[in-house]
Formats: sequence, C-alpha cells, structure tokens
Amino acid sequence: GLLGLAVLNILFWAVYEQQGNTLQLFAEHNTDWRVFGWEMPSTWFQSFNPAFIFILVPLINVLSARCKGTMSSIGKMAVGAGLLGASFLILIFAIDGLQAGEKISFLWLALCTLIYTLGELYLSPIGLSLFSKVSPPRLVGMLMGVWFLSAFFGNYLSGYIGGFYETMPKQDFFVLLAMLAAATGLAIYLLKSWLKKAVGSA
Repeated sequence: GLLGLAVLNILFWAVYEQQGNTLQLFAEHNTDWRVFGWEMPSTWFQSFNPAFIFILVPLINVLSARCKGTMSSIGKMAVGAGLLGASFLILIFAIDGLQAGEKISFLWLALCTLIYTLGELYLSPIGLSLFSKVSPPRLVGMLMGVWFLSAFFGNYLSGYIGGFYETMPKQDFFVLLAMLAAATGLAIYLLKSWLKKAVGSA
C-alpha cells in the first residue's frame, strides 16, 4: 500500500516541481511584473511558495483541529493532488485568447501558486506522517527513505516533462500538467478503500 502511494507521489512531484522549472520560464517571458510603475524581478516568483507556506500552515492547523477526523490521511492526499491540478486551470484561463507578445498579470501566477501550495500541504507532510505512522517499526527508516526517493524520481520526471514546454503551445502544456495531477488525485481516491485496508487506519 505504501509503495503504491510512493509511485503516485512521483507524479505529484513531477508536476509540482515545474515551479522551479517551466513556471519560472513562464514568469520570466510571459508575465507582467509591474506594480504601480515599478517592475518586480521575475525571480521573486520563487519566494511565493515559501511565503504561502508560512501563511497557510497556521490556518490549516486551526481548520484541522476543528475538523479532526472528518477526512482520512489518504483522502487529504487525494485532495492535495486535486488542488495541484486545479491550480493550472488558473493559468489555462489566464492565457486563453492571449495574443503573441501579450503577458498576464503576476497576480494570476500568484493565485496559481497559492492553490498548488495548499495542495502540497495536503499531500507532502500528510504522506510523510502516514509513512512513519503505519510502517512496521523495523522498517520505518527504510520506508521513509522510499517516500523521499519517490520525490527524487518526481524531480527527475519533472525535468523530462518540462522538455515539452518549448514544443507545445503553453495552454496545452498547462492542460497536460492539470491532467497528470488530476489523474494522480483520482488514482489515490479510487485506491483509497484498498489502501486504507492495506495500511490500516489511514
């Protein structure tokens, strides 16, 4: 069950890590960073994700405390992958009908980042906690290593997928990312009953 989640985790990170890959290229060449006449450096885009983590974690902690037990760990992971897919719908909408040379506001990219950061917070720490909680005691270290190894393969796959950025229309590329993430979330959801049985109370 845990190995199945690790395989799906590869797909999640392959899409998520586009933020340091193709999304930075999009931020550089297709995004308007002007704020009241001042042009923000496009590299500041890389600070959006950690900033949103600081903002969202306390809010999620409060929400989780109030809604404790309403959603399983695996259910939260499925939601996280779904949110990752939904984040790219923002960019698909923003660039729809965009003419050559036109750029979108950085606020669209910020909104996209907000949503996929929320998806990360529903999948990454939850998955790590799940692996440490349900692994057999003598295999905890090894299986947590498998979880991190899946992130490694996800980063590697991210580079491969990013290679399509220059050969596909931007909108089609973002559709591809949205579909991969949505398929990952759907697979986790469809396997939820079997996975919960396999890994116990998850």
